[in-house]
Amino acid sequence: MFDNVNDGTCKFPFTVAELDWDGNVYGCCAAYFLGYSFGNIFEQSFDEIWNGEKAQNFRKQFLDRNFKFCDLSKCPKEFCHDIKPSLIAEYPKRVQLNYDSICNARCIYCRDHHFQNDCSRFEEKFDDVIIPMLKNADLVNVSASGEIFASKYAKTLIHRIGKVYPNIKFYVYTNGIECDEKHLKEFGLWNRVDYFVVSMPAITKETYDKIVLDGNFKKVINNIKFLGKLKKDNKISNLIINFVVTAYNYKEMEKMTEFAKENHATITLVKLNKLENNKHIYDQIAISEPTHPEHSEFIKILKKPIFRISPHINKSNLFDEIKQMPNE
Repeated sequence: MFDNVNDGTCKFPFTVAELDWDGNVYGCCAAYFLGYSFGNIFEQSFDEIWNGEKAQNFRKQFLDRNFKFCDLSKCPKEFCHDIKPSLIAEYPKRVQLNYDSICNARCIYCRDHHFQNDCSRFEEKFDDVIIPMLKNADLVNVSASGEIFASKYAKTLIHRIGKVYPNIKFYVYTNGIECDEKHLKEFGLWNRVDYFVVSMPAITKETYDKIVLDGNFKKVINNIKFLGKLKKDNKISNLIINFVVTAYNYKEMEKMTEFAKENHATITLVKLNKLENNKHIYDQIAISEPTHPEHSEFIKILKKPIFRISPHINKSNLFDEIKQMPNE
């Protein structure tokens, strides 16, 4: 259970709505929710879902402190003190839309084949459901389950949002391949992004090509440098590099942290989760598992001071392991 949040709470179920490709609504990342959703937009209105019985039952656990609906092994446990838990919540301040899974590359720990779900039902809901959901939002992520710059639906929706809510900012998850000035302007994102999160699992081309199929190492490196300049010039607020740690890249964690610092970014070291699409390779690459033959070497590297004290490292689901380690 949480041992350091007795007088804090998680803000997400009270301020965040996440929508998956089946139409299910969550109050946080669906992976943390043990399959528990608030409802489905194809069966109910958003008003009925957001403060309905299931949503209130979920929020009640933050009053009771039992967390029976949360997967604590995956949750980053980022509790805060500026949210007072209640059963009823205002419309979300942040909305995350996970309906389009298309991607222009394939990371071996993410998917075992290229796929795209049918987004036609969501396109029909853009004006009647999605746009009204955003009336209280400050921040929107329109393509959290795929690559935003490969999604025609994301492009269409961003332009629609921009016409209705010109002050909304965007939270962009990307593999970085097409995250350049041309595409930002084409998608209506220029000067409208608050957070850029770039998934980059390697600092060398050899390792990158082993992990990312159909990728482009040179373009991603150049685009991170481009985003780093925007961050330096205060044209974007946040630049984060997501580094999923595996047996293929754990020896590059330190160099990637230095690269993040050089480019005015922070880095999130992400523990690999076992998914349906990576179970065939998980045991081979899951370096954080104690049973992995290189796990002890991985632990030695994690004990380096840079991973415990660097301001360029975000909390993540490796954070608990890092903070409990003694100095070298």
